[in-house]
Amino acid sequence: MKLSRFEVVFIILVIAVHLAVIFTPMNSLLDRWFTTDDAFYYFQVARNISEGRGSSLDGINPSNGYHPLWMIILIPVFSLARFDLFLPLRLVVGLSVLMTLASGIILFRFLAKSIHPTLAMLTAVFWVFFPPLHRSITQLGMESALNALCVVALIYQTARLLEKPISQEVWRDRLLIGVMAVFALFSRLDNVFLVLTVGLVIVFRNKRKFIFWLCYLIFGLIAIFLAFFVRVGFPRFLTDFQSTLYAMIGFGLAFKLMIAFFAGLFETEWMGIRKELRRVILVSAVSGGLSGLILLGLNTIGFIGGFPRLVVLLDILLSTLLFLPARRLAVWLAGTQPDDQVSPLRELSQNFIRWFSRGAGYALPVGLALVVYMLLNLHWFGTPTPVSGQVKHWWGTIPDVVYGRPANSLPALFGIFENTGQSPWWLLFFPVSFLAESLSDGTMGQPLGAFLKSGLMSVWFGLVMAGLVLRIKRVSLDSRMMMIIPLLSACLLQIMYYTGSYYVNLRPWYWVNHSLVGVLIFTYSLDGWFSILPSSERRTQWMIRFANLVMVGLVLVGGMRVLDSYVFKKNENQAYYLREVELLEQHTPPGSVIGMPGGGTTAYFIHDRTVVNLDGLINSYDYFQHLRSGRGREYLDQLDLDYVFGHPGMVEDSAPYYFTLAGRLQPQVDLLEFRLYRYSRP
Repeated sequence: MKLSRFEVVFIILVIAVHLAVIFTPMNSLLDRWFTTDDAFYYFQVARNISEGRGSSLDGINPSNGYHPLWMIILIPVFSLARFDLFLPLRLVVGLSVLMTLASGIILFRFLAKSIHPTLAMLTAVFWVFFPPLHRSITQLGMESALNALCVVALIYQTARLLEKPISQEVWRDRLLIGVMAVFALFSRLDNVFLVLTVGLVIVFRNKRKFIFWLCYLIFGLIAIFLAFFVRVGFPRFLTDFQSTLYAMIGFGLAFKLMIAFFAGLFETEWMGIRKELRRVILVSAVSGGLSGLILLGLNTIGFIGGFPRLVVLLDILLSTLLFLPARRLAVWLAGTQPDDQVSPLRELSQNFIRWFSRGAGYALPVGLALVVYMLLNLHWFGTPTPVSGQVKHWWGTIPDVVYGRPANSLPALFGIFENTGQSPWWLLFFPVSFLAESLSDGTMGQPLGAFLKSGLMSVWFGLVMAGLVLRIKRVSLDSRMMMIIPLLSACLLQIMYYTGSYYVNLRPWYWVNHSLVGVLIFTYSLDGWFSILPSSERRTQWMIRFANLVMVGLVLVGGMRVLDSYVFKKNENQAYYLREVELLEQHTPPGSVIGMPGGGTTAYFIHDRTVVNLDGLINSYDYFQHLRSGRGREYLDQLDLDYVFGHPGMVEDSAPYYFTLAGRLQPQVDLLEFRLYRYSRP
């Protein structure tokens, strides 16, 4: 497709600014771009695969603790590491920049047919140059840029399908989106939730019925989580309850959706508050009662753990309270749709084959790819899913682990963390966080009170939502703006998957899709606020002036930040990673086997020594099984471990290290903030 003038200028600007990063001295690049050890898990494993040592950090223990698509891309890049360790790192910078650039261009094209092109240009520039977004998506060396590219491409193609009349749609359209969903899934495996929500869009696109499916899915899930955690509370080192929660979600959601369909809650016409309330009460009571009976039976036979019976009653109450506004919201978002007013049973009989064929065309490549991936993992690694995710779930069940705690409040359950800067919704509330920090600086560093900060967040959220409402009232909910719904739904599902379980150590690059939601919401809200200007000509003039001014500011601020970090500020000191490796090599003989919590950067740069990952994220499933059963020491003894290298507070005082390494460590020397121990076998 031919590039527009904006796209040509945009490409030149982005590449020109980032060429300075690619060719910057390596000390600066290592200290300022590759600031996470996790990136080097990928790099060292890709290097080992390219050199024939298998999918392993240490060349001994096979591991699948990574997202596969980014690893596949990195393998040929890090085949060059046998000649030069630094050249692949520069290529990774270039790849990440090009991927972010591509996602920015697709984002521009996605929006340009829905809003004024100048606002679409502003969104693309913001996506690429806004410094906090640049840090979390383009930098680090993680899969973030690839994930953004695959997700933006998927929602763009899905929106194009929705714009096509359903009578002109062919199976190849759905197959293409299915293939793109495979790329999104393997760029980050937790995109499985986006694959699900996009599938609902494709299957139930007629009369926008997918909006009802997504609303009831999300609100039904929220009702179950609220019912469970309001009763159980926090903290919750209650592993028996976790299996009950999963069973409740599985049966409860299925019953809620099925009964809501047959009760007529998928009709596109609002039938009045009394009739709607009666139907909602019926759906909530029957679905809650059925799931409660099944849970009681499963508990009786010992298949699941115990659960407070009040949870079932709370689920019924909360489902009633949430499904009524969900129903009203879905009717409003779906808009006025011609409806034949057929019974749900007749609708099912008339459309089941069509729904199945539509879903099959999309799901075939996804299902096939996922089955092959899981079978290969089971064959090669002994587990069908990445061991890293299993390790992080296990960490959350250990009271004194150093890696964090499971979600400990209802706001955190939905991604509103106490530190909003680390929240999945950080971008959506960035103006409030920025204002709060500025006001704190003006009050001698005293943080704002919780009430004032909550008030600011509420006001800001209200302004943003008002802009969206204005936009919908002006031009209705078009197919492109509509893609916020499945994307937002997938983000909520992803958050609750993590926070509703024992998963800990959540990282900033998990939230790329949430940042994309924030960018789209900001853009459409801004478009809505511009619509209040009295004349279209004046509105366009002000919009162009505003967008051009902000674009220039973003390019200057974002570009100067990059140049200042990698060109103007020279780093004369040796990079921390290299200094650490040099000291470690001085205190260990060649051929040593060194255990480390983490250890990605050390494994990549060290010579003639083997680094074994001790936390389990990039180690074997067998090692994880030994750790979980308290037999990690036996596994390390069999490896002929010579040394352990890590922070003493972590190695000596935190789980699982203090009991795994008990009686085996003899302190040797402190190097930087780490300590080298001799590992002594009996």
